[in-house]
Amino acid sequence: MTGGGVLSTGDRAGWRNYTAAELDAIVDEAHALSLPVAAHAHTEAAIDAALAAGVDSIEHGTLLTAEQAATIAARGLTVAPTLVINDGIADGTVPASPDSRAKAAALIADRDPRLRAAVEAGVRFVLGTDTNGSMLPWGSLFAELDAMTRVLGLTAEAALTAATSHAAAAVGLGDTIGRIATGHAADLLLVRGRPWTRITDLSADNVVAVICRGRLMHGALPD
Repeated sequence: MTGGGVLSTGDRAGWRNYTAAELDAIVDEAHALSLPVAAHAHTEAAIDAALAAGVDSIEHGTLLTAEQAATIAARGLTVAPTLVINDGIADGTVPASPDSRAKAAALIADRDPRLRAAVEAGVRFVLGTDTNGSMLPWGSLFAELDAMTRVLGLTAEAALTAATSHAAAAVGLGDTIGRIATGHAADLLLVRGRPWTRITDLSADNVVAVICRGRLMHGALPD
């Protein structure tokens, strides 16, 4: 966490969590073990600290500047914008304290044009919900993908790519999961509709079957 959080009690998004030396040590130690480093960063200062330390991905990136977006795109880093949960905290649909609601509202006030500009600058966004089922219901990733098309201006196909091959690559698993290809795990979601052209077709109600590592785990395959 190169900056403060929304849900953390008594915290502020713009507060520093580590010194530059500590961040350098975190990244150096992780990279020495071939581990990627993801940085929680909402504000411009937090994103600057993360980039200066050499992290591999940015979680949230809410207040990305044009200069930061250019740096992120040039380095090939990824950003998980976590749109739905921050919107829900701000408007009260996600249970949170008044302080957290105020922090979320302040952060998202100028978010959308910044993130759309980042897409145009070539920043690679990946799917991330920032929730484990306690704040948002399971399956909220479908709503997040819809939000990515509306807020970021991604096409349905680009949103699906953000959720699959780009997300797999971001966590170092691009050679084994995230796409349908020889040598990759047979992880398949069968749905009704054409979500690559209409992202709202990707919903829990439209799931026909779930296949994990080649095994049918849920539903039934069509005849």
